[in-house]
Amino acid sequence: MDCIVGLQWERDSHQPYPANDNRSCTGNPPTRRGYDAAKALYEERLRGLQGKELDSALRSVFNEQRARLAEYLNLPDGAEVILCPSGSDAEYIPVAIAKSLHPSKQIANGITQLNEIGAGSEPASTGKYFSTHAPFLGAHDLQSLSGFDGIDGLVVSARTKDGSVINASQKMNEFAAQQLAENKFPIVHGVFGGKTGVLDEVMPASLEAGDKSIGVVDACQGRFSSQELYEWLDEKNALVLFTSSKFYQAPPFCGAVIVPSSIAIKLSAVSPPKDMLVGPMGLGAFLTDKEIPSCLESWKEMLKNEGNNNVGLALRWEAGLAAMEAISLVPDEDRMNMSDEWASAIRKMVDANEMLDTFCVERSIVSIRIGKSGGEWLGMGEARDLYRWMSLDVSMVVPDATEDEKTALSTLAYIGQPVNVSESHAIVRIALGVESLLAYNADKSETLKEDDLTVRKLGAIATHFDTLKSSGL
Repeated sequence: MDCIVGLQWERDSHQPYPANDNRSCTGNPPTRRGYDAAKALYEERLRGLQGKELDSALRSVFNEQRARLAEYLNLPDGAEVILCPSGSDAEYIPVAIAKSLHPSKQIANGITQLNEIGAGSEPASTGKYFSTHAPFLGAHDLQSLSGFDGIDGLVVSARTKDGSVINASQKMNEFAAQQLAENKFPIVHGVFGGKTGVLDEVMPASLEAGDKSIGVVDACQGRFSSQELYEWLDEKNALVLFTSSKFYQAPPFCGAVIVPSSIAIKLSAVSPPKDMLVGPMGLGAFLTDKEIPSCLESWKEMLKNEGNNNVGLALRWEAGLAAMEAISLVPDEDRMNMSDEWASAIRKMVDANEMLDTFCVERSIVSIRIGKSGGEWLGMGEARDLYRWMSLDVSMVVPDATEDEKTALSTLAYIGQPVNVSESHAIVRIALGVESLLAYNADKSETLKEDDLTVRKLGAIATHFDTLKSSGL
């Protein structure tokens, strides 16, 4: 069974996105570049294959994709890459690694930024299923993966009720100290940019290179520099969770776990966590031996199943890698500088509109509060309406709009999904992705014109929100 949200080429059910896409946070439609790359992979190497032939072809594809990802990210020597269906089920892997390194220890897993990371991260962090479907299990009503019983956990929210950011790093330090005092093995998370881009103050280290604890950096947004990644892997010995479905605009469900060389060496010399791997009720519901690297050689026999081939994952990673390789010619420093410059320009556009307010800017994510006629802000339900209308031509149901507003209202614009950041309001996001960054690099003025149209549509929807709501759209 293929993983959920595969790209199906026989029926034309997925098409590249149109212009004005600022949704590089989550839920990306395919880009033209990604669509073409994935389609080429399918047509040239995977179409029509079954059984052993498909197993062999996909094994080769995943090997190449791991190598290409390592090359693009310039990973330190000895670092290894595990490919996985999403950032949420990536959370199972640090637990399995901890159990492999410390089979007699009770594991406690602490995660941060609840509500601003993937909804599946919390249940997955303690070994629970986060969906009614799993890639190789299909529909199920199971609660926990086999072998994952008894995992303790701590969850720290991203914000207080008034929207203030919580100091999650401090709470993780307290959590780790408590678990160590109780002779448990802590896994400690830090989020380097959640849905609004907020960064935890300190990214955690693996104490004694995984002998006392494991640090996990959730960098799933992909908005980091090469130097930051190097520090996490080579200096902090942390595992890094990564996806190509945010900044790099691959379709959803496209994850990876990067293992630092210090921990990879130890994994190659220890026994596998058999109870967590064997059978379709454990990690075998999500992974096969084809997606894992050489440091997990001892895991492969238990995950080997030539009938399980995640074609959709290979296609989605091909889309993400195409974007990475396209941006690879832009120096890291230039990319970061352009991202800051772009975000500053978007903030000025937003703050110039009387119905909009910049809630925060983090890296290349601009979070925006939307005003209401009574002076309050849109709540989560209303923000979902706005999010839907942004992708539609709604000009015909707003007869009182000015000509300028009708131009904006008729434009199809794709933005980041709403986030409920406080009791008083939600936000929506305009986020820079690879395609927009490449366009900005080629022609700043033209790219900002498209972004300005997106901002104007946000303001026009806010102005005519009641009319749009009564239209039934």
